[in-house]
Amino acid sequence: MSKTAWRQTDGKVVSIESISRHGRLQLIVAFTYEVEDELYEGKFCTFDPVHEGDSLIVRYNVSNPKQNDLETRQRRINRIAIAVAVPIVSAALLLLWFSLKR
Repeated sequence: MSKTAWRQTDGKVVSIESISRHGRLQLIVAFTYEVEDELYEGKFCTFDPVHEGDSLIVRYNVSNPKQNDLETRQRRINRIAIAVAVPIVSAALLLLWFSLKR
C-alpha cells in the first residue's frame, strides 16, 4: 500500500464569513493556494481569529493538488461529530418514545 505524498505551500485567506454557533462566533474561511502555476481554492471552519489577507500553510496531495489538509481535516471532524451525535440522538429519541409509551 503506497502512502500519499503531501507537500506544503503558502496559502492566503481571501474571505471570511462569520456565523454564530451555540453562542460562539465561528468563521468560515475561504483561502487560495498555488501549485505549479495553478490556483486552487478551499474553505474550512474555525473558532480561532483569522483575518482576510492572512498567510496559511497548506499541505496538498501531490497527485491531486485540489485535496488539501485544511479541508480534509474539516471533513474528518464533521464525520466524527456525526458518528458521536447519531447514537446520542438515537438513544434520546428511544428514551423519549419509551417515556411517552407509558
